[in-house]
Amino acid sequence: MQSVEALQQTFSVEGVRFYRQDGLVMVEVRNAAANALLTTHGASVLSFTPLSEATSQQDWFWVSESAVYSGEKPVRGGIPVCWPWFGQADKPGLPAHGFVRNQVWELASVSAVSPTQTELVLTTASSPDTLALWPHAFELQLTVTIGESLALSLTTHNLSDQPVDITEALHTYFSVSNAPEVVVDGLQGSECFDKLTYAESYFQTAPLKIQPPIDSVFIDQMEPVMIRDPGYNRCIRIEKESAVSSVVWNPGPEIIKGFADMNDQAWPKMLCVEAGNVLQNAVTVPPNAEHAFRMVLTEQSYVAELSD
Repeated sequence: MQSVEALQQTFSVEGVRFYRQDGLVMVEVRNAAANALLTTHGASVLSFTPLSEATSQQDWFWVSESAVYSGEKPVRGGIPVCWPWFGQADKPGLPAHGFVRNQVWELASVSAVSPTQTELVLTTASSPDTLALWPHAFELQLTVTIGESLALSLTTHNLSDQPVDITEALHTYFSVSNAPEVVVDGLQGSECFDKLTYAESYFQTAPLKIQPPIDSVFIDQMEPVMIRDPGYNRCIRIEKESAVSSVVWNPGPEIIKGFADMNDQAWPKMLCVEAGNVLQNAVTVPPNAEHAFRMVLTEQSYVAELSD
């Protein structure tokens, strides 16, 4: 693990500070456009607050008050990286959503692109421990660009001489005013799989009004997705490149009781809207080749969105 002292010496960039919280290394980023917080544990973005007066100037992301910072498990909230599989693994005994969200990543570079933009690159790679879980050599890179918008690009390098199949997602936990009053728009026309009922799939025909519990996967979904939140008077727009799946999850008042790192009363204040390639949208990465997908988040006012 890179020490806080070594990181501060190596990456002496204005507006970037490193500190330790319990067992985790935290990276605080402040520039003229936004404030953000990341941890090298899982390469998770935990906070992003835009500073423009045209925005709500509120944190976009939810992190559980009961989140664990010891390094024993991923931090509950923010943007966990799910890779090389999403959901449950094909083999029993393997961790849900892959293993990289619970690994310590290396911080490879930090740069102040401009007064309003800071870019960080984090990497992780195959090791004897990962090969025991998933027998493929790889390098994974996450590029995080913090500015007026927030962009994350996840690049898979297949270092083996065989093609590999992956599913992947950026499992974003958004902070919302009250989940049952939130509408997710842009999913229309995509095929929906309900992971709670496993009923026959159907095509989404209207904006999705959140009725927890919900655990729905939308495949072949390429249009921008909007999270419309009247209580916070904001709309967060999710744009994707080379990612054709969206997942919407909220555990509701009963399922949340099964999560030790989530308070029972927290479910109305969070909503996961995830970007990636899952289920039938799995990606095959050829030998010695790479695949990348990108997610860009921006904020618009709720009133302005309704008047479009």
